[in-house]
Amino acid sequence: MSPRYYLFTATLVAVLTLVISWWKQKRTSREIFWVMVKVISVLAVIVSVILGVAQLLAFYGIAQSGFFL
Repeated sequence: MSPRYYLFTATLVAVLTLVISWWKQKRTSREIFWVMVKVISVLAVIVSVILGVAQLLAFYGIAQSGFFL
């Protein structure tokens, strides 16, 4: 994968973490860390679901393998 995808993902996680921390009024580094862990977990679940649906569609012949890239 291109480094820009990693940079975009890191920026997205940082921005979401800061926005949610500000919104929930989290102040300590421990609280902000747990917000970041939750953001990463949710993003991982979303990506996994998307990839799973893509694999399922490819398995049933509805779409070609690799169409989600």
